[in-house]
Amino acid sequence: MNQPQAEFLDLYKAGLKSAVDLMKASLESAERLQQQQLSAIRSALEQQVKSVNELSNAKSLDDLMALQQKMAGSHLERVMGYWSNLCQAAGQNQAAAMGQVQTQMAQARDFFSETYSLTARATEEAARIASAQMSNAGAAVRQQQAANKQQEQRRASA
Repeated sequence: MNQPQAEFLDLYKAGLKSAVDLMKASLESAERLQQQQLSAIRSALEQQVKSVNELSNAKSLDDLMALQQKMAGSHLERVMGYWSNLCQAAGQNQAAAMGQVQTQMAQARDFFSETYSLTARATEEAARIASAQMSNAGAAVRQQQAANKQQEQRRASA
């Protein structure tokens, strides 16, 4: 296999590896999000049980209103924490994906740059060889013409 084909194969393999790495990172991200969701649900259930117990101990409407106000603040705090964690995880996932894409693009850029360099050198070499062959052919034609002239002169003088 020649050099450009081997490099293209290496680039292709690197692209496949990057795709697998990206899928792996995506799966890990989905698992983290799922764990965050399960944790949030557990926490909400525990808080709900605690709230129900506190509400059952309420002796007056004022106690009930105070507990509900406390619960609303607690729920709002948990919801904000949950969404904050989701946004943070999404940002991390996007950064990981962009890192993979940048790596793959750098590999592709290097491949094409090297391929261009190899092509330019091959073209230069081909032009040099063609020029040398043309010079050799021209010299051979001139030698043949000179030899033909000498033969004609010999024939004419003979």
